[in-house]
Amino acid sequence: MRIGELAKGAGVNVQTLRFYERQGLLPQPARNRAGYRQYLRRDLDRLRFIKTCQESGFTLKDVKEVFELHRILALPGCERSIKPQAQRLFLAAAARRLALIDEKLKLLNKMKRDMTALIATLSGQARPVCPVSGLQVT
Repeated sequence: MRIGELAKGAGVNVQTLRFYERQGLLPQPARNRAGYRQYLRRDLDRLRFIKTCQESGFTLKDVKEVFELHRILALPGCERSIKPQAQRLFLAAAARRLALIDEKLKLLNKMKRDMTALIATLSGQARPVCPVSGLQVT
């Protein structure tokens, strides 16, 4: 498939595909006689995987680590010591990502409480509260 078809199938734009190629997230595709990039079904699967990782909060750097882990775990004659090490690295990345998500959740919950209070105040359901003293304004 050509680059436009791949982009459409993955729900990204063509520039994103070219960026992923430059970053090493997508392998350089073969080219046909006319010079057009020719992508395979596995490239579409890889793009969908990248998007899924991003939706889970992983950065592109984290995604590269995931790809490296997959590559190592798929090696048939891989030394047994390499696989646990790769798993530990990925586990550490996932733990870091989870900590960031927890931080974001705390912030979002505070924002929700503040917005709920603002709506209650503006709709007349609650009396205004001074943000400095915390006392109700009369």
